[in-house]
Amino acid sequence: MPVTLYQYMQSLEMIRPAAARSRLITGFYVLPASRLQGGCTAVSDGMPAIAFLPHPEDSITFTTGNRAVALTGAWISSQYLEKTTLQLQQPAGELLIVRLNPVLFYQRWPLLPARLQQRVAWGLPELLGPDGATLLQQVAAATATTAKIHAIEAWMATQLQEQPGHNGLLESVFSYICQRKGLTTVKELTAILGVNYKWLERNFRYYTGLPPKLFLRQYRFLQASLALMYSHPVDFMAVALEHGYYDQNHLIKEFRQFTGLAPGCFRERLREQGDCLL
Repeated sequence: MPVTLYQYMQSLEMIRPAAARSRLITGFYVLPASRLQGGCTAVSDGMPAIAFLPHPEDSITFTTGNRAVALTGAWISSQYLEKTTLQLQQPAGELLIVRLNPVLFYQRWPLLPARLQQRVAWGLPELLGPDGATLLQQVAAATATTAKIHAIEAWMATQLQEQPGHNGLLESVFSYICQRKGLTTVKELTAILGVNYKWLERNFRYYTGLPPKLFLRQYRFLQASLALMYSHPVDFMAVALEHGYYDQNHLIKEFRQFTGLAPGCFRERLREQGDCLL
């Protein structure tokens, strides 16, 4: 059975950023482009990431229903995705993915979270303007992965300097959600932080573009998807209960919402077609 792309990322040794950028950049990952050859179901974990294709002329297509978005060189996907697939046109070489701290990244472009939701994915120049075009050019000019990473870190050193008074409290929320693999509630988060719901709602929308309940729901689904693919044989009820769903029907409903398929059909398609999950 094929390993999902997101799952594959978890098995890789993360390339750590330079110490000066370690709070902004949570990690670099190098992935074989062949993992996208058969097409992928795209599901977001809500965290910002920039993906650079192997070559500046390479293109990738995101499709949702009858709408398709083709991008060249690099992309940033929406923080919330449903029934979306992606297809890399030239599956050769390696992708470089940069995962980012949303609190610090969106501090530089505070309007970005809301804009990201307007489409499934964006190219760097159209989303970040001249700054994004410069980043794309600098990465394209580098050949080795190490040189690309240095180019990204140098660009971020000038564009994304940490500001005083950043929202460290919300950073701790994201860390907790990741540790719990989404198995928490809005009520629990407010209790842990000692804040009210309005504060949590306002800050989540500002830094992620999503209300906290929707963020948790998507993150929990992603983790359930990975668990489903690990199971041999699969126990749908066990997967449902382990990931906070009321029962198997609740799990089925969520799978149809995010992928358009029941979990069994989704799993079978992965097995037969070599599909992957990003």
